[in-house]
Amino acid sequence: MRKLLLVVFPVLILTSCNDGDILEIALAFDQELSLCDDLNSANGQITNENYVIYDTKNDPNESLTLLFPTGTINNLIFNPATSPHITPFTINGASIRFNYRTYDGNPLELICQEIPSSTVNIIDDFSASNGLVTATSTFVDDDNDGIPTLLEDINGNGNLEDDDTDGDGIPNYKDADDDGDNVLTKKENPDPNDDGNIDDAQDTDADSIPDYLDDDDDGDGVITRYEDENLNGNLSDDFAPNATLFRYLDNTAIDTFVYDTFNTNVFIRTVTVEFIIEYVDLEILNTDFIDLGTYTATITFEN
Repeated sequence: MRKLLLVVFPVLILTSCNDGDILEIALAFDQELSLCDDLNSANGQITNENYVIYDTKNDPNESLTLLFPTGTINNLIFNPATSPHITPFTINGASIRFNYRTYDGNPLELICQEIPSSTVNIIDDFSASNGLVTATSTFVDDDNDGIPTLLEDINGNGNLEDDDTDGDGIPNYKDADDDGDNVLTKKENPDPNDDGNIDDAQDTDADSIPDYLDDDDDGDGVITRYEDENLNGNLSDDFAPNATLFRYLDNTAIDTFVYDTFNTNVFIRTVTVEFIIEYVDLEILNTDFIDLGTYTATITFEN
């Protein structure tokens, strides 16, 4: 009888017992997974028919790969609508495959390559005949506006989704322009000394509303967006005659230039996916649990 057990730590240890002999193989994978056609460079869009998640190591040259098809359900693994999002699927050895391979050279010269290396060969290829995969996806959104996300909970109720100062349907924590005045929040000095404390946020008109939440920064009665003289969406190139302050910060410049076009909003979503494999039979391995690792992607959204 041959029985193998996989115990997962930061280093995977494969131990087998055969007629009293003990064989121990260290699979020192770092559990930091990569994805062919990486979402970080593909802007969240995959054009291949399959996802291929993998981890590799050298000395010895080995890989763990998990292949599964793209599609409406599996696409949510990498672009979930809610966090956390859990997707289970079953290894079948065909459309969904889990493999452990050894090589005579760098695995990266074969994995994901349209034209594989002619100098690197697969020595051993063990494919799972069954197993249950659970992908747990979580994400964090950040508008990179210089304000820590937790401080964008304006009403302090613990729910970031109901804080929308400018009423544009985009909550402040993923709105790069919180007050909708076409001046980016980070350009309105929400944290002048960059110490994570916004109590000293710039307040040009001293009305106790910081500029990044104030749609009339200079308090002259003309909303900031309407001080865009050349109507180009850039408030930093508009000056009254002989003035040195931008119109939107100059309370003596009270001309009105109606501009109701809002600049495009951009925010970053960091998606982390943890892959757990259970009840897997990998020819040389039969185990109840493998922590394959995590894949992380950053996706840029515009709205």
